[in-house]
Amino acid sequence: MAATLEDPAHEAIVVVVDDEEMVTTSLSSYLSLETNYEVYPFVSPKKALDFLHATVPDVIIADFLMPEIDGLQLLARARQLCPDVTAILLTGYADKENAIKAINEVGIFQYIEKPWDNEHLKLVIRNGITQKRLRRVLEEKLRELDTVLLEKAQLAEHTEMLKEELRLAQKVQQSMLPHCFPEANGFAFFARYEPALEVGGDFYDVIPLAGERLALLLADVTGHGIQAALLTVLLKVTFATFQNWDVRPGEILSYMNGVIHKILPKGHFVAGAVVQLDPKRATCTVVNAGIPHPYVLRGKSNVVERIPANGLLLGVAPEELYVAGEEVTVSLEPGDRLVFLTDGLTEAENERGELFETKCLVPTLRKLVPQPIEEMLEALTRAAQSFSKADHRWDDVTIVAIEKH
Repeated sequence: MAATLEDPAHEAIVVVVDDEEMVTTSLSSYLSLETNYEVYPFVSPKKALDFLHATVPDVIIADFLMPEIDGLQLLARARQLCPDVTAILLTGYADKENAIKAINEVGIFQYIEKPWDNEHLKLVIRNGITQKRLRRVLEEKLRELDTVLLEKAQLAEHTEMLKEELRLAQKVQQSMLPHCFPEANGFAFFARYEPALEVGGDFYDVIPLAGERLALLLADVTGHGIQAALLTVLLKVTFATFQNWDVRPGEILSYMNGVIHKILPKGHFVAGAVVQLDPKRATCTVVNAGIPHPYVLRGKSNVVERIPANGLLLGVAPEELYVAGEEVTVSLEPGDRLVFLTDGLTEAENERGELFETKCLVPTLRKLVPQPIEEMLEALTRAAQSFSKADHRWDDVTIVAIEKH
């Protein structure tokens, strides 16, 4: 139980030691009548010390001159047995110098000259008990503070370790994203990725397929942070399985769904899309699995076209029930761009609850068509940030684009 500054007159133990029985009787009778203290009188210092081996008093009052052991020796031994005891020395006027010495050497609380005033003595005892309990409260608070400081230091150490682990996870995840894209005759890939936290759940990659074709994957794992980032590793490994295969986008998504459905926790899923680029035919075949609709930006006419490709999210249905979305093929002319977005950008919300995709996305894309593509991707991200309300909770934002030269 925590120490408190309860009424010092309640249940305190006082030991009185004086070789004159009249003194011990007088003091114990007065304190018993005027206070709630438990008073134990002793005329023998040795018996008093024996008592202290079994009982810890709040206050010990000792006469200075006693035949067996003098008061200073008694109080010194009492402090060894009961370090927190309040020690009061009764002394004659002639012993005042020794009493002052005792305050410095023995650590007595106060000395009182004989003959004493009962009310003054009662006040001194009361103050001594209060000081002891105050000291106990302060010591407990200091221990609590030490505990808090230790926990804070451990938390800071743990936090720093966590930060270091996040920095390492960030490096690992960034290393999984392509730093350069495969060359394609007349086509180039561009990407911009801004995770909401140190690591995120968005992922993109490009792999070669048979027949000099390329496949682009853009995926968005439910949530963000460590759990979502771990699942992006699964996406990379699964997608990489199809390198140099002669395979359709829908087949890739169907296979990925089967793997993801077996591993993902219930209630989690992956939105994604696979694009097959055929440089020879200058076409992109898109199969969507739940990400926002992609857009074609026509460079010559400054027209923005939404591609109506729909499909079921990955991980929602088991392998035998999953059906990939329909293929939508788009032809690209020089200057055209095919842009894919995750919902971290399209669902940016303003103060009126309006979404960036609904209010501003197409006009912004149309405005940015003339800009170099890397500047366009950055400007598109900044436009969404300017549109959103100040306290908008951002998800990971990823934009991937294919441009025909």
